[in-house]
Amino acid sequence: MPRLTPADASLILDHVVGDSSTPTAVANKLLAELPFPSHPTPRLLRSILLRRLDSDPVSATALDLLQLLASLPSTMSPVAAAHLAVAAFLAASTADFDAAAQALFAHPSGRARCAVDEEGGYPALVSPEAIIVADQFEAAVGNMFSQDVLRRLWGNRAAAEGRVRELLAAEWTLIGPSMLEVAAVRIVGDGAVETWRVAEEPIRAKYRVLAGEEKTREILCKLEEPEPASHVDLISTPEVNKVIDALKSSCADLHSVVDDPLPAAKATADEVLAAMMDKAINITGEEGNNQTTNCSVVGRNAESLSKAAPSSLMDWNPTARSFQVSFLCVYWFISFEDGPCLIHFEKLN
Repeated sequence: MPRLTPADASLILDHVVGDSSTPTAVANKLLAELPFPSHPTPRLLRSILLRRLDSDPVSATALDLLQLLASLPSTMSPVAAAHLAVAAFLAASTADFDAAAQALFAHPSGRARCAVDEEGGYPALVSPEAIIVADQFEAAVGNMFSQDVLRRLWGNRAAAEGRVRELLAAEWTLIGPSMLEVAAVRIVGDGAVETWRVAEEPIRAKYRVLAGEEKTREILCKLEEPEPASHVDLISTPEVNKVIDALKSSCADLHSVVDDPLPAAKATADEVLAAMMDKAINITGEEGNNQTTNCSVVGRNAESLSKAAPSSLMDWNPTARSFQVSFLCVYWFISFEDGPCLIHFEKLN
């Protein structure tokens, strides 16, 4: 059997060690036998930290593992809660509370304090709660009453381990596929047809070995099928380009022999509009000359109507209340095509 290259070993470790269903003993055996890659994948690093944390969830080593886990990219799990629970338990459960609290939470160099500091800590571990707890442990140094309170709050090992177990479950869920699984999807999965189409023959020969006879036959049959019509770019065909050039040439010839009718049509429209404006002004002048006569006639009619009206409605119904308003209006308007309608009202007494 040929010796594995570092690249091959990296793919195997990434796939096997990064699978949560792989027993820890098998993962440790592979890590001991295979050459460890100089540039391990993030998935491999994360899985190694998770397996070591699973075997030792609450200790000073676990605190270091949690900080390393927080330094990896894309950490969306509750690592901050687990880190705070372990650090607080280590300080609260020891016999020498003052020494442990100073080593973990004192300014400026406490191990847990540095990790949760907003300026130099890990973003995944920084939280307001972590700062508050760190301040409480630092202030409790030399204060027996505060120490007793903190021991009751954080001195339960089962609670701290429970936080770590929650973290482990969330991290294994978010660890994602291995590099081999991603490659398998490209070679024999949903992206197989596109991968095989662009691959050269030597590469396809390797794909045939990986895919097997039946899967290879299936992929090759799909490659022989014609592409959907929607994937064909008709605009780029020589025939279409020839037609487009012919249309451009015809349009140029047409413009050279046919006059544009728009200027003549616009001049005719301007003449018609001017004639309509003159006619509207003449009509307005005639109506203005007849205004006085019309008003006087209407005024006499209004006076006669007023005299004919009953002097009081109280004669018909003594209990009624009423009033009477009479007025007449005359109006005229001038309409322009490009302007608003002008209306004038005049009250006639």
